[in-house]
Amino acid sequence: MRLAIVVHGGAGGISSLAESGCRRAAEIGMTILRQGGSALDAAVTAAKWMEDSAQFNAGSGSVQRVDGSINMYAAVATSDGRLATVAAVPGVRNPVVFAYILATRTQLVSMGGEDARRFAIEQLGLSAHPGPTPRVQKRHAEMMRDIEAGKLIPPGWVVTDDEGESAGVSKPGDDGAFARSSRIHDTIGVLTLDERGVFAVASSTGGSGAMIPGRIGDVPHRGAGFQIGEGGAVAATGIGEEILRRQGSDRVFEFMRAGIDTQNACQQVATALFP
Repeated sequence: MRLAIVVHGGAGGISSLAESGCRRAAEIGMTILRQGGSALDAAVTAAKWMEDSAQFNAGSGSVQRVDGSINMYAAVATSDGRLATVAAVPGVRNPVVFAYILATRTQLVSMGGEDARRFAIEQLGLSAHPGPTPRVQKRHAEMMRDIEAGKLIPPGWVVTDDEGESAGVSKPGDDGAFARSSRIHDTIGVLTLDERGVFAVASSTGGSGAMIPGRIGDVPHRGAGFQIGEGGAVAATGIGEEILRRQGSDRVFEFMRAGIDTQNACQQVATALFP
C-alpha cells in the first residue's frame, strides 16, 4: 500500500512561510505513517503542529473576529467510520485535538460554544488558548481600520443606504469585501492514507475575522468542508458560504469516484463555485 499525505495552508496561506509550514507538517505526518502509525494519528499530529506554529489561521494563530474574540472550528474523520467536529469553540489551544478525542474516546460526534470549551479544559484536560499573537493583533487592527474607513463591509452585516434604510445584507464579494480580507483565511487541512488503506482528514480554522459573530463556515460540515470514504478524502478552503451552499467537498469526491483525476475534479468544482 502506498502511503500518502497532502497538506494545505488555506486560501490565504500562499507565502514562503506558509509553504515551509505545510512542508514541515507533511514531514511530521509522513514520519508517523512510515513508522506504521494510523492515518488519523498522522493527520491530527500534522494539523496540531500547524495549530501550534501560529503561522496559520488555526489554533494558536486563529484570527480575531470583529469584536476581538476568537472562535475555532475543526473536523476529523476516517474512511472506516470515525468522525467528530467542533464549532464556535473559544479558548482551546488545539481544537483539532479536541475533535480527535471526541472521535476516539467518546460517543460524541459534535460539540460547540462555551459549554464545549469547559468540557475540553475541565473534563478532557486540554490546554487553554494563549490569546492572540502579535501577528493576529496586527491583522485585527488592519481589518478594523478598513471597516471604519468604509473600505470593508463584513459579509453578513446589514447594509444601509444613504438615508439609513436597510439595503440588504452584504455577501462575500460585495464591494470587494472578501478580496480585501482573503489574506486572513488560511485554514489548514491534512489528508492521509496509511498502510492499511485507511484515509483520514483533519481540518482546523479560526474562521473569518471579517464575518459577523455567530457565523459558522464550511470546516465542520461533512460534504462541504470535508468528505471522506473508501475512494479518498477531500478538505476544502475558501469562501465557506459558497462551499456550504454547493457542497464543494462532496462534489469533488463524487468526481473522483467517477474516475476523474484529483486535479481536474478540484478545478471543475472550483470553476463552478467561483466562475
